[in-house]
Amino acid sequence: MAKNLLRCAVLYALFGIGMGIVMAASGDFTNKGVHVHINLVGWVSMALMAMAYQVFPAMAGSVLAKVQFWLHNLGLPLMAGGIYAVLHHLPMAEPVVGSGSLIVALAFLAFAVNVWRNAGRSVVAETAPRRQTTALAAA
Repeated sequence: MAKNLLRCAVLYALFGIGMGIVMAASGDFTNKGVHVHINLVGWVSMALMAMAYQVFPAMAGSVLAKVQFWLHNLGLPLMAGGIYAVLHHLPMAEPVVGSGSLIVALAFLAFAVNVWRNAGRSVVAETAPRRQTTALAAA
């Protein structure tokens, strides 16, 4: 899970950086809202989630991780596309932004529940039998 999230985060970073370069080169910063959301919600948030899943394997192995991953990757492109449409005064843009934002919020909620339920849980300790490590236990 951590690997997949990190790979997606890097793709969002590359896209966001590309947008920034195009905006700077053209002098047209109309799409800065899209650029900011792609970088923050895509690159930064997903990279941090990837690190959390790497540090806490019990979180990465949960169903909530899969739900979060797919909701995040469905909602963010919708939200970013909707923001683009709003900034360019396209019709029916607000419902797209709202839908994408709600889906991303649900992804963050799944992540939050996963943190509370599984962060700090040891996958190894729950599946492996405990060993006696004291000298008295060996006797």
